[in-house]
Amino acid sequence: MTLPAPIIQAEPPSTRVPDISESPASLSAPAPEAKQVYSAPPSQIWAWASGGIANHILICTYGHASNIFSMGFGLNPALVSWAIMLPRLIDGLTDPILGHVSDNMRSPWGRRRPFLVIGSVLGAIFLCALYWVNPDWSAEMKLLYLFLMGTLFYCSWGLYSMAWTAIGYELTDSYHERSRIAAIGSLFLSLVLLLHSWTYWLALRPVFNHGVFLTLGDLWHSLGDWQLTSTLLTKAFIAETGAPSNVINGIRWISGAVGIVAVLSAFLTAWVCRERFADSTARREHVPMFQAIRATLRSRPFVVLLLIKLCQTLGERAAGGVLVFVGVYYVCKGDQALAMQINGIGGMAGIAFGFLSVPLIGPISRRLGKKGALCLGAGVSLFAALVTPFTFTAEHPYYMLVPSLAAVSVIALSNTILGAIMPDICDEDELASGHRREGVFTAVMGFMAKIEISLCALLVGYVVVWAGLDTKIAEQPQEVLSRLYWLAVIPNIVFTTGYFILALYFPMTESTMTEIRTSLEERRSREAAAARA
Repeated sequence: MTLPAPIIQAEPPSTRVPDISESPASLSAPAPEAKQVYSAPPSQIWAWASGGIANHILICTYGHASNIFSMGFGLNPALVSWAIMLPRLIDGLTDPILGHVSDNMRSPWGRRRPFLVIGSVLGAIFLCALYWVNPDWSAEMKLLYLFLMGTLFYCSWGLYSMAWTAIGYELTDSYHERSRIAAIGSLFLSLVLLLHSWTYWLALRPVFNHGVFLTLGDLWHSLGDWQLTSTLLTKAFIAETGAPSNVINGIRWISGAVGIVAVLSAFLTAWVCRERFADSTARREHVPMFQAIRATLRSRPFVVLLLIKLCQTLGERAAGGVLVFVGVYYVCKGDQALAMQINGIGGMAGIAFGFLSVPLIGPISRRLGKKGALCLGAGVSLFAALVTPFTFTAEHPYYMLVPSLAAVSVIALSNTILGAIMPDICDEDELASGHRREGVFTAVMGFMAKIEISLCALLVGYVVVWAGLDTKIAEQPQEVLSRLYWLAVIPNIVFTTGYFILALYFPMTESTMTEIRTSLEERRSREAAAARA
């Protein structure tokens, strides 16, 4: 299937969009880069990457709402899934509107930076408010509160995420430099995922049951007596078997700290980063929103990328979400502390491996091409899914680490390559349309991601209910555990296989992008000359 060349008025034949079709066996077709390709200064690249802390840490902390409200507050998992899914759908519907507004915004601060500030501050406020639901409220009131706070949070976080991602697409025009910049962003993603894997475990620590201020006061008065200080720290963070915990109070403290870190991260990005295309956008004719959205869906590479993300999300989040319950009740026999400890170890080890692999992403991309690197990540994810049935056993709980290590280790690679491909798609669209639409592409991708994540949250809740699991008791009937087990394992294999097949058929190569970049630079030079005249 070949993408037809668009008709662009008053442009010579060199502006034709290259044919991006190829066979799945051809993973890359290297071609030399054009000379004097733009790249932002290192200070802007690192400032942008640090803004990923806000982007990732906010949504990861919100992601614990499903477990907190079902296991912490004791609500029906299916109803919790609905209360989490609906805000994502509402936010997803507003994403294309906000993306289009951002693409066409004219302000003294640029197209994206105002949204960075507003989105991060509001997102932090609503995240903190989310977990301050009153435990004495009725189940209906708790669910309504979860829905309202979730809606406000998602709209705020979506605003920030769209602006932050769009700025990243402007940092360079180089095919391989985009992989390197995305790899730098992955360093911060890996850091957040490392902390995220321990969040629920940390919220269960005794310090949140004893009282944080009381513990800090005791530690202050114990300064100088190292034996007493050590005893107090052990009492604060090492839970005794059967000791009570206060996960609700724990997540409240954690979300407050997360909010502060997220705002500081976002403000650094907004302060340092500069935008490239704000002036050129102001000179171009405005394109109606729905016409711009339709144009994104006519891009074959973008559609294939959306399908890849769909399979990846359903495999990682839907099946992975059910596997959390499998780990707690099937493998660890209801021992949440043990299950979360294993989860934390797996996350820490896997992400440490991810950290070590980030410097290799650039060379891997140069060696295999972005398509080859995408296939590598998909292949490792498929391997992790295939070994899961052999590692989730009650006799050996720590065997759960095997697929966890495999899957987490390629998250950095997969997200880096997907992030590096999106600017290429924006270039292809600019050549075809004459418009720079990072915001709309980001928003459509975000809209689809939220639909997928909402579907996953709904599926996880209903799968748990269909299996007959009762989260209020530790020991579950064997038939319930068996149903839950296979309802997690089989979909994981199916969707991860789809992810791998689609990666094989992704239609963009380096040679395609070199031709597109050359044509774009020629056009921009003519437009700049015409503007000066």
